[in-house]
Amino acid sequence: MRDKKSIIKEIRQEYGNLLNLRKTAAALGFKDVRAAQGFLEGIPYVQMGKEKKYLASDIGARIWAHMTPAE
Repeated sequence: MRDKKSIIKEIRQEYGNLLNLRKTAAALGFKDVRAAQGFLEGIPYVQMGKEKKYLASDIGARIWAHMTPAE
């Protein structure tokens, strides 16, 4: 199982530290931004104009929390 730090590092390298909903959907591999919205429910965000931006560290932590351990 990958560790949380490597997941966050990969997201930052590929998409930057602040991700909008479209970048988040791309990082998660979702084709529909509504699926990404559901995944991000409850994660704090920064309001920048009309856009919500999420920290890569919060997204990486959520991904890591949803991973199942390898058997």
